[in-house]
Amino acid sequence: MTGIPPGLTLPAEVLGAAGKYDYADHFAVESGKEIRQFMADFFSFRPMWLKGLYRLRRPLARILGIEHSLEAVRQFRQQDIPFTPGQRMWIFEVAAAREGEYWAAVADDVHLRAVLAVIREIGAGGLPTYRVMTFVRYKNWRGPVYFTLIRPFHALVVKAMAEAAR
Repeated sequence: MTGIPPGLTLPAEVLGAAGKYDYADHFAVESGKEIRQFMADFFSFRPMWLKGLYRLRRPLARILGIEHSLEAVRQFRQQDIPFTPGQRMWIFEVAAAREGEYWAAVADDVHLRAVLAVIREIGAGGLPTYRVMTFVRYKNWRGPVYFTLIRPFHALVVKAMAEAAR
């Protein structure tokens, strides 16, 4: 879902990490997992179709001067998920996290700044709901060009990762 649902109250630390943004999206899934396991499963999701999308992304990244690879190359365990601001995991640096409640991290590149935030809430039925959000801020002309081209795939990928993590 594009945008953040009206009335959704985010922790101040997550809002601070998100800062100003040009694009935001939001996906919600129910899961009985603790947040560290949810995050580990989220980042470990790598079916063949996703690997194929990353391969298709490489020429675009080269043309736009984007150097890092976005493909995670390993399975993550819950103990691999850092909750201390400043610690790194994959392409992300933790900006704000509170054990059992939320995790927000920044991927900063030459063309854009992306914040991935995951918030754990208790849903109406008593089962935890994970809200997975992306906030994107463009840095230069390459940001909107790149993100416009990958945006449909971004939504598909993040939603599939959240569904797989449940």
